[in-house]
Amino acid sequence: MPSLDGYLHVIGLELLTILGLVTPLLNDKASKRVLSSALLLVLTFMLMHFVTHLLPDKIADFIYSAHHGYRSIKT
Repeated sequence: MPSLDGYLHVIGLELLTILGLVTPLLNDKASKRVLSSALLLVLTFMLMHFVTHLLPDKIADFIYSAHHGYRSIKT
């Protein structure tokens, strides 16, 4: 069964694609500004989500590599 995280990735990518395709087709400045803001908001959330996936592993690698006792443990 796919996880909720996988569903959120798919929904976010679909939103980015739809907003990216629709925004250049609009002629009204107000609508274009709203959709551009929504695109930027979704992109920001997707990047923050990506960073939260990577950051804990990088911090743990740094902590474990900084202490000799942890480096000597075989994995």
